[in-house]
Amino acid sequence: MFFRSAYSAGVTRVSAFLSLTLASTLAVGTVANALPVPSQDQVATQAEKQSGVLPEFEVATIKPVPSNTPHSVGVTVYPGGRVVIKGISLKGLVQIAFHLSSWQISGGDQSLDGVPYDIEAKPPEAVPGGALNLRYSLFDIEDEHLRQMLQSLLVQRFQLKFHREEKTGNVYVLEQSGKTPPQLVAAKVKSKDANPQEDTSWSGDFDLVDGRWSFFNASMPQLAKFVSSYSVRRPVLDETGITGSYDYRSPSQVDPETQRNDFPGCILILVKELGLKLKPAKGPVDMLIIDHAEAPSPN
Repeated sequence: MFFRSAYSAGVTRVSAFLSLTLASTLAVGTVANALPVPSQDQVATQAEKQSGVLPEFEVATIKPVPSNTPHSVGVTVYPGGRVVIKGISLKGLVQIAFHLSSWQISGGDQSLDGVPYDIEAKPPEAVPGGALNLRYSLFDIEDEHLRQMLQSLLVQRFQLKFHREEKTGNVYVLEQSGKTPPQLVAAKVKSKDANPQEDTSWSGDFDLVDGRWSFFNASMPQLAKFVSSYSVRRPVLDETGITGSYDYRSPSQVDPETQRNDFPGCILILVKELGLKLKPAKGPVDMLIIDHAEAPSPN
């Protein structure tokens, strides 16, 4: 599991993880049949409309993290829907708010992307906490309502303007590789009533430790997004037919040389080990282009 509280075990490890991934990514096929791109006026109108119609947090604070300061990295969603985000850049915030992978986002001022931010935000009391999906992972919020609130916050405080492009292109379908279902173990999530300190919402964390893959409380859609983000850099559509959440610990180790030189390939080893496969196909490729963003307005 990624460590989110210590700089040396969190930021350094995540940075090395992403650098290795970007350096070793697989080639992406050419996409075609792009839809018309909106004009700048249409882009501005789209963002302005979204800031008016999307749900908003009742209160939110945004603080840039001072440079060269040790800091934690990641997302936490607390009971009631309070969202705390630590040490995430603007591009990372857009990634979380729109439930996208980093390869699906382009544009914007690169200097802004180098500044990490801490955000703490609370939804209105009118939003019943029990109606929210509190599941989250290191760089993801599962509840669409909370993600929409974060979108609204980015539009208002960062003056975010963007447009979407959907094309038909190369995708992968994640499916079972044989007639025998994968041997997955249902997630052993303890009840909050049994241990109020237990964080039962943390989910979808995939980690390679000492050469062995493991994950906790993860679903097949979360696996598909992980493969898309850090291995194939294309959309991965979950058609496994497997529902629910699972825990997993690999029985065997990945070859050390493969670990060092081919992290995307390591992920494909996990897919095969789980009794799954990726089938090439054609499908929708959703992209988000940042047209404008500024340093956030004061709290």
